[in-house]
Amino acid sequence: MAIRFSAARDVSCPVMVRALCPSVPLCAANDNGAGLRGGLRREPVATATTDTPHQRILAEALRHFARHGLSAAAHARAHAAAARLAGNDGECTRWIAICRQLDRRMADAFAGRIARND
Repeated sequence: MAIRFSAARDVSCPVMVRALCPSVPLCAANDNGAGLRGGLRREPVATATTDTPHQRILAEALRHFARHGLSAAAHARAHAAAARLAGNDGECTRWIAICRQLDRRMADAFAGRIARND
């Protein structure tokens, strides 16, 4: 997803500044209000029940990354280890999948270590 900055148009902006760069539009581009003015209608966002498992894991990994930043993969690995010690293999697999989205090598090394210990 591209992130674009569009500064609001200032009424006090001198005409000379606008004349120096005529090819760049100086008005704000806000596409959030398109539905209010009769513009393009967007389809509703898919609910969690229609998402694929990969999309759900990716969304969870992104949320986890938003919470923990660059150490998110290590946190996910720690959650997987805690779930493994608690005997919850389903949660362990889920956390390894989240860790794999963030750091494939770390997740593969952890999964290999689990496989060797079994």
